Amino acid sequence: MKRLALAMAAAAAMMAATPALAHTSVRETNIAENATLARAPANFTIVFSGATGLASVNLTDAAGRPVALNYTPLHQMASSFAIPLPTLTPGAYTLSWRTIARDGHAMPGAVHFTISG
Repeated sequence: MKRLALAMAAAAAMMAATPALAHTSVRETNIAENATLARAPANFTIVFSGATGLASVNLTDAAGRPVALNYTPLHQMASSFAIPLPTLTPGAYTLSWRTIARDGHAMPGAVHFTISG
């Protein structure tokens, strides 16, 4: 009886942990959070811990105004993405994204950075 209770508790713990393990996390980006750069790189690259879908990507300036990106997310799962960046004038920017996990769960993310010029 004690073994059955322990087995049931272990199974419940594993089932509770499964959703957290199903989502990917950001492994690396080529622009660090709060970085100050002399100029923007040609691409913003992001690497995830596993395959995910990139649903949207947005770039805004310090006033929250959108900055046009020449990028449309592909409708496929991948573990890394390269988003072309336009020439950016000096100022603060936020590049935000939303990923969709295989189970349909949306996960937002963002990097804030400054171009010093």
